Amino acid sequence: MNRREAIKKTSILLGGVLSASAISGVMSGCKAEPKIDWSPKFFTIGEGNIVETIAERIIPRTDTPGAKDAGVHSFIDTMVADFYQGKEKTAFREGLKKVEADAKAAHGKSFVDLSPEQQDELLTQYDQEAYAEGRNREEPHFFRMMKELTILGFCTSEVGATEFLKYDPVPGDYKGCIPYSDVGAVWATS
Repeated sequence: MNRREAIKKTSILLGGVLSASAISGVMSGCKAEPKIDWSPKFFTIGEGNIVETIAERIIPRTDTPGAKDAGVHSFIDTMVADFYQGKEKTAFREGLKKVEADAKAAHGKSFVDLSPEQQDELLTQYDQEAYAEGRNREEPHFFRMMKELTILGFCTSEVGATEFLKYDPVPGDYKGCIPYSDVGAVWATS
């Protein structure tokens, strides 16, 4: 799958909007790759663990691999370090601090130590904030960037494209108009 096609498909999943920083990173070759011994470039180890946990809550492992399996956390770290602007980096780091502070205030524990249900409760609040009507879209919101990068990283990773999306390394005839119910999933190849 070529990068332009991956970006187009991911943009559709995100409702048609990708930030310029995200597009720049993917077009420059940044992709998610699982790593055994990941050490963050931009984030601290603690922040990196929060990013990894949030990404896995957004795309958890089920009968298909999850965000952690695809190495989305290292993708996010590289994207923020190398392609995001100062304002976005600050919003991301402040958002991670807020996640940790909110987890401790609500449950007396670090976000990564909360149960999945408690994590989802906090993430639902951030999601509602990020997509609230009347919110200034010019100001970057941590959770919106987190979701964007998680989905982008996962869908452009090998595991996401081949095991989550439908994938055919040698696509056959082109059929431009078929019912979605006949396909059953979004294709990584066309």
